[in-house]
Amino acid sequence: VTSIPADRTGETGPAATDWKQHLTRNPHYTEYGDKKAEIIDYAVLDEDGIITSSIMKGSRFTIRVRIKIHEDVHYLISSYTFKTLKGTEVTGTNTMFENAAFDYRPGDIKTVTFTQEMNLQGGEYLLSFGCTGYNNREEFEVHHRLYDVVNISVISNKNTVGFYDMNSVVTIN
Repeated sequence: VTSIPADRTGETGPAATDWKQHLTRNPHYTEYGDKKAEIIDYAVLDEDGIITSSIMKGSRFTIRVRIKIHEDVHYLISSYTFKTLKGTEVTGTNTMFENAAFDYRPGDIKTVTFTQEMNLQGGEYLLSFGCTGYNNREEFEVHHRLYDVVNISVISNKNTVGFYDMNSVVTIN
């Protein structure tokens, strides 16, 4: 498990663009898009702010995606998705679903931060990132996608059936 201290994930300085080097990356990932906006870096941080590829089930964690806008694009959307090793999409979200619009122009570098609780079952997953949007005619455009790029291990003391833990409380009378 590779990890680095939280202070290496700041917004400036040389460490600001090398987050992904500290993750367990899948050598067989898929990349495509027109790169009008490009994912230039990404990180997964545990609840202590450490970049890591292992997350404890039930803990808060953060996903950061750094995007460079190369050309004028409209309604930029940043996303992530977790899949099983067999390719089944399990969960994910994006800035459109979360109502998190942001301003940008060509030349800008934006860092999108998603913070959530890890409720997936213990096991191995693949994390994908996307940067999409709509053009002037409101047609969907793929600017940059990195599919299955990071291997994530979810560590658990208790598992249940399926992918997601409903965090049930059991009582017996």
